[in-house]
Parts: sequence; C-alpha cells; structure tokens
Amino acid sequence: MFNEKQLTREPEIFKKSIAVYAPVSGLCTSLHALSSSLYSSGLLGPGAAITSSSNRITAPFEGKVISVSALNYSVDIQSTYGLKCRVKFGSDTTALCAEQFISSLDVGSVFKKNDVLFSVNTAWLKQQNVENICIMTVLNAQRLLGVLPSNKKYIDAGSDALFSVFI
Repeated sequence: MFNEKQLTREPEIFKKSIAVYAPVSGLCTSLHALSSSLYSSGLLGPGAAITSSSNRITAPFEGKVISVSALNYSVDIQSTYGLKCRVKFGSDTTALCAEQFISSLDVGSVFKKNDVLFSVNTAWLKQQNVENICIMTVLNAQRLLGVLPSNKKYIDAGSDALFSVFI
C-alpha cells in the first residue's frame, strides 16, 4: 500500500501550502518508481526523488540538522517552521562504509536555504553501481494533509519546488 500522505493532486481544502525546494538539479522521479521497496511502498514517508549527477546536495529550506548518517549517505533536517525531512543520496549505500561522503554539519548545526548539506563523489558511486539519485522524504507527514510532488520533469536546485506540503 502506498503512503496515503503522498498526494496526486492538490487537496480541495487546506490552510496553507509550503513549497519545499529541490536539493539538487536533475530529473524528477516519483518514489513509487524507485527500485527500493522501502521508498516505492511509501514506508519511509512521502516525498520525491531526483536523478542527478550533482556532487553537492543543498538545503531545501532554512533550518537545523537533526542527524547525519554518513553510512546511509543522508542528513535529517528540520525547517524553521517544523517540517522534518530526510535527504539521502544513492540507493543502497550502507555497504560503502561512508566512503566519498563529506559533510561539515553536526547535529544542531543551523543552515540557510541553498547551503551545502553534504557532498558525494557521484562518479565513484556510479563505479560502485550505486544509482545517482537524491531522495527526499517527509519524516513528520502525520501532521500534514499531504505531500504533492512537482509535476515538472526537470527541476533546478534551490529555485524549483521538489514538492509542496499541505497543512
């Protein structure tokens, strides 16, 4: 069953819509199209993915770091308005032992929109047969009406919304 918070259209009634910007530029992909059943089933929350060869993963909003998982190639972040998201690069990265993952952020680090959250070596990841895809999911979706992914095919980091959240 796909996550009921993953919307296919804007809700008829909502209080507020918030755009969450893309952390990398590239081709927008639906979570249900991903090979990982954890994402495609919606188990890890609603969101969207971007196929990209970008080495720098940037902040989609202003906020602070909740956790950094070099082994998972991910950072959990919280916006100044309370939205919690996980930004992950690569599909299955745990066997890579955090090689080629660089982040200067620690838990509690404050960042601005478009600041670099972490960087990866996409060429090296490709050599390791890891898909160059950035996945962003909402961790506290239970507090929302839902998440509507962008309908654009190509999105630019920092200037195009990857998805919108509805309250």
